[in-house]
Amino acid sequence: MGGTGEEAVYYCRDCHSLCIVVDETLASDMWDGSYCGKCHSTNIGECSIEEWLEVERRREQRRKEIEWNR
Repeated sequence: MGGTGEEAVYYCRDCHSLCIVVDETLASDMWDGSYCGKCHSTNIGECSIEEWLEVERRREQRRKEIEWNR
């Protein structure tokens, strides 16, 4: 994480939500039981909060551009 000493955030790579649920009763050798609390995807990513915020800003900008072009 660039050596800044900050902790990682976990997010859904599909919907970009930070609402990650860890259900250890579902965990196995292949999966830690983490899934998105919003869309239920198991496609979970990890990055710094600054990286996540930058991606979220770009996503919001794209959404606005799409709306403006309608």
